Amino acid sequence: MSIATLPARFIAPAPTVNPQAEQQWRSGVQSGKLGRWKDAERSFARAVRIAPAEPLYAVNLGQARRKLGDLDGALVAADQALVADPSNPLAISMRLTIKLERNRSAEALEDALRMTELRPDDHQTWVDLADVHYRIGRPVDAANALLQGLIRRPDHLPAYVQLGNVFQLLTRHAEAVECFRTALALKPDWESGLTGVIYHSLYTCDWSRLDEDLAALNQRLEQGGALELSPFMFLSAGKDGRVQRDVVEQFVRKHFGSIETMPPVDPSTRPAGERIRIGYLSNDFHQHATAMLITHVLELHDSDRFEVRLYSYGKDDGSTMRKRLERCGEAFIDIAGMSDQEAAELIRRDRIDVLVELKGFTLAARMGITARRPAPIQVGYLGFPGTLGASFIDYQITDEVVSPPEMADHFTEKLAYMPHCYQPNDRLREVSDMPSRASCGLPEEGFVFCCFNHTYKIRPELFEIWCRLLNAVPGSVLWLLESNGQARENLEREALARGIEASRLVFAPIVQPRANLARLAHADLFLDTLPVNAHTTASDALWAGVPLVTCPGDSFVARVAASLLSAVGLQHLVCDDLAVYESRALEIATDPSRLAELKRHLREARDTAPLFDSAATARGLEDLYDRMVSCWRSGRAPELIAPARALSTPSESGATQA
Repeated sequence: MSIATLPARFIAPAPTVNPQAEQQWRSGVQSGKLGRWKDAERSFARAVRIAPAEPLYAVNLGQARRKLGDLDGALVAADQALVADPSNPLAISMRLTIKLERNRSAEALEDALRMTELRPDDHQTWVDLADVHYRIGRPVDAANALLQGLIRRPDHLPAYVQLGNVFQLLTRHAEAVECFRTALALKPDWESGLTGVIYHSLYTCDWSRLDEDLAALNQRLEQGGALELSPFMFLSAGKDGRVQRDVVEQFVRKHFGSIETMPPVDPSTRPAGERIRIGYLSNDFHQHATAMLITHVLELHDSDRFEVRLYSYGKDDGSTMRKRLERCGEAFIDIAGMSDQEAAELIRRDRIDVLVELKGFTLAARMGITARRPAPIQVGYLGFPGTLGASFIDYQITDEVVSPPEMADHFTEKLAYMPHCYQPNDRLREVSDMPSRASCGLPEEGFVFCCFNHTYKIRPELFEIWCRLLNAVPGSVLWLLESNGQARENLEREALARGIEASRLVFAPIVQPRANLARLAHADLFLDTLPVNAHTTASDALWAGVPLVTCPGDSFVARVAASLLSAVGLQHLVCDDLAVYESRALEIATDPSRLAELKRHLREARDTAPLFDSAATARGLEDLYDRMVSCWRSGRAPELIAPARALSTPSESGATQA
């Protein structure tokens, strides 16, 4: 960004300090307009040497260096400008931008605050300050800054969008809905605002306008053309995998299409006798659902054949999980303070053969790292339940239930099939002492239907079924996760409207995973959701001995629970439609002997089922990595990788056969 492209509020008059310096500066501006940033950097550097007291020259030198990827040099130039003029807004703004690009948000706070002091009437400075607060986990301060910005410009659409995101962190989803509805009023054709409204309305279980909002989204999808939709929020809209692929591909083209990739790696530089280098990339290497699933598998990788490195750009929460992860593999590398380019360069220097993108489009993910193509083989796995829609992701690790061959066109990647279930599990998970039913808010007797999914997965047609089940099973209760108080109020009201007393809904607070596993043993039957299934929560229930009924859909995100049930030998609990789902749940709830048999089966499955065989999962992943590398070394393009062996089939009793 030369002076010619700085934001209008920062445009400064051309300096008149020294004619020679001004000539060099103008030459640099012209080179920058043409995208010749190396030439621009040389011209600006000459201008700075001639007239070091002119801050504008140093600011433009910093911008040229930033364009060239030299963020350290850019910061030096910005600081040089501030020596000449300590209150120069151009230099402070540049320093703020660079620190955010380096993901050093805490260091950027001082600069953001300084900008609001220098330009208190500029709405954008308050929005920028809110962005810093948001990044460092201070949502209340972010909300206050955004409100200051909106006081100064009430029609500023980006401020409403960011305020909606802040309310999400505060679990104030109803307020987030209002922010997105206001943004839509300002820009009616903004499709992403519709998905924001739908997603956050679902989170509060406010279904009063759901049909209307879904119809508006469907109308926009039918119109075709360019779309701007958040991939993760769009999953909750319930569209099939082909539509999801189209949405994700457009998102990737817009946000990552212009990123320059690194030169290809020559396979001859990786001799066949060397260990295969695997890199796992995530911001959730701490107490998080992704880590809860994969940590034990990472610990079990064969170090004789594979060199494993973990690249973390998330927080260190000091948890036992974090400490376990830091001991995994060859190295645990914290890249949180690096820019995407710097992180990609480090991964390339580490000579990673297979880079596993664990987060995709989930919260605070950094796909900009994989977009630079630091590794010759790049793989999507686990975190985002669907295609990543990107040419720089070669494979998607999956299984034959979540991604049957007839759904291969839902993915831009080549599918790499695990032999049983794609989802890993941790056999070393900790479980607290089992609490009493009373301490969980449950009655001492009575059947316990359970769903610990976050509330955005609950749809009114499912809740209707759940209420009918409560009505059909006297004394039963429905045990739900209290992810936010707004949803609780709405669900209690919806239950009353269906003739169910609010007291028959029991809400469980969010607790540590070990405590959650302990209390789950009180549940009798887990009721899955559609079109977004239970994922980690389903594995938790099955590990705790709680059977689950599901109804799979026609996308990855809607078929996960079916895969888990197949991998524990309970395929008969995968229902063809919601009518079968309801009748099967009722059969289990009214047949104590059948329920006892299902729980016995799951107790035994802990030690026998593929779902809970962490070592076998590690070997399965290694087999896929080995075959990916062999394909690359032979000069072939990525190709579908069939499962190493066929899935087991259920017997009439639900147990697996060879």
